[in-house]
Amino acid sequence: MSGNITFKYNRKLLDKRSESMIEIKARGLGFPEGPIALKTGEILICDLYGGTVLKVEGDRSSVFAQLGGSPNGLAMGADNWLYVANNGGAMRWKREGEKLISEGFQETGFDTRIERINLYSGKVERILNQVGGQKLQAIDDLIFDTNNGFWFTDLGRDGKDSRTYGGIYWSSADGSKSTRAAYPIVNGANGIGLSPDGKTLYATEYGAGRLWAWTIGEPGVLCKSGDQKHGGKLIWQSPDATLLDSLAISASGNIIIATQPTGVFSIISPTGELVDTVDMPEDFPTNLCFDQNNPYVAYATLSQTGCLATILWPEPGFNPQIPIDNLI
Repeated sequence: MSGNITFKYNRKLLDKRSESMIEIKARGLGFPEGPIALKTGEILICDLYGGTVLKVEGDRSSVFAQLGGSPNGLAMGADNWLYVANNGGAMRWKREGEKLISEGFQETGFDTRIERINLYSGKVERILNQVGGQKLQAIDDLIFDTNNGFWFTDLGRDGKDSRTYGGIYWSSADGSKSTRAAYPIVNGANGIGLSPDGKTLYATEYGAGRLWAWTIGEPGVLCKSGDQKHGGKLIWQSPDATLLDSLAISASGNIIIATQPTGVFSIISPTGELVDTVDMPEDFPTNLCFDQNNPYVAYATLSQTGCLATILWPEPGFNPQIPIDNLI
């Protein structure tokens, strides 16, 4: 893979600029997911394969926290705590040349949980691993609301001969209160995000290639619509059985979804229109976040090749400020 790769947008978003540049910022990151960019310039990412959270500075990476399992998603909470969605590990891996490929989960031996890391002291605390007495299966991603609580997804666990359902949950920051908000997401709840006004929750159903939306009622409560048991409204169905991984939100409210194995980020309007696609240099991008200082710069995790890419994005991203001045 070359360091710089020129690609063309579909031009639905771009009228003045026909091409942009994607640059491979860092390599050797295992199986990266869950990027979060700090105002100080560092980027924190998950490495599912290594069981770590990595810190990327420039083109170099270092282990920020050794957690075990498979850290899958990151979100910044209050009081300088970094929250981690850990799918619990017990994953099946194989290598094909330079590619690292996830083949799903083992059915036993996992320990999925939400944990948090203090960004100044490095202290790690476990928040939860069950809701209402129900053991969670493979916590995938999380996002904070404005009530000091967070929404999170459970992908469910796909063993060789079985599949457990996924769902969407809510918890207070300390884990003392939690609830199941939308269930079942039969083919696995994966990416999760909030509209810029905080009134709508989005989530992807990974194996079915569907994007769902819910109106938020109150902390932990999603208003139901349609005839699905989980109560979500279908916003978009991806074509040709493509898989929808994690998502980000633009300032305009567009939903940006890592789409596999087509190797693109699909940009979907809140009304369900496929606005554009942005090509990646590999088939399995997993997630994207925006720079804290320049909303036109995005960082994407490329899982199979273990890379972090910098992208000039065609519209500004929605990126709530993360008040971190320095890290441990």
